[in-house]
Amino acid sequence: MTKKATIVEMVLFKINDGISQEKAENQMSELNEFISKQDGFISRKTSVSEDGQFLDLVFWTDLESATIASEKAMENPKTLKAFEVIDERTMTFKHFSIFNEIQE
Repeated sequence: MTKKATIVEMVLFKINDGISQEKAENQMSELNEFISKQDGFISRKTSVSEDGQFLDLVFWTDLESATIASEKAMENPKTLKAFEVIDERTMTFKHFSIFNEIQE
């Protein structure tokens, strides 16, 4: 049975001064190993705008799995290291319930 996403986790942020975009992209990519092993994980897409704002979208089967994964990430030294590039003053973190979906 194919797992279906019902939750989108959105993290919108800018990187700290003095951090290159390349380093930030590498650090965000480092999170893939941790995130992909979490219960309820479906997929992840990370992107960056022309003005340097990052958007991280993670799709989950349910809110409980997303919440537990977030809690685990805040206790994991490797994920905390990756988070160091994020300017927390600019960060928005939210979970959204999917109500509409269209695919090719």
